[in-house]
Amino acid sequence: MARSRDMEGPEVRPSSGAIVIEHNLDPARFMWLWAKYVRGIDDTKHCTACLKGWYSKRLSGHNVALRETPRLVMDEHDAGVYRSIYVCGVAKQGYARHLNYPYNLHTAVLPAPGRKDSFRFERWELQVTNGIFDPIPSLEDLPGRFRALPDEFTTCRIFRWAVCRGAQLVR
Repeated sequence: MARSRDMEGPEVRPSSGAIVIEHNLDPARFMWLWAKYVRGIDDTKHCTACLKGWYSKRLSGHNVALRETPRLVMDEHDAGVYRSIYVCGVAKQGYARHLNYPYNLHTAVLPAPGRKDSFRFERWELQVTNGIFDPIPSLEDLPGRFRALPDEFTTCRIFRWAVCRGAQLVR
């Protein structure tokens, strides 16, 4: 990912330990694009409703400057009040025919001060500082009590991450 020199200026330096996400996301390629600071889960719901927390205004398809802001300091909430940042992008590709599922972007970032990690999916590249990417569990990873739920739960990657990984983080 190309980096501009002015990204090193003091105006973009993270507060102590803040998660920093560098990206090449293009909001125009998503029906919805959002990140959520996760403080808890609700395993009776799926999609974004199963994640308790706050939406980011920076990593959001509603942020008109997102494409031109390749480095985001994720300090909209204090590090101690959330356990992860979940990123979801519902792809426009195939959306009209309900064929977008394989193109939808999903990842979670766990705070990890001093660590760096990278994530690549389709054309999207994300790098994180002060965090690590947490993989989305497969259907086979779901605890038995959730496997009999309707498809809208079991195929939902947000739900699978919430009940497999998110639940462990908020105990």
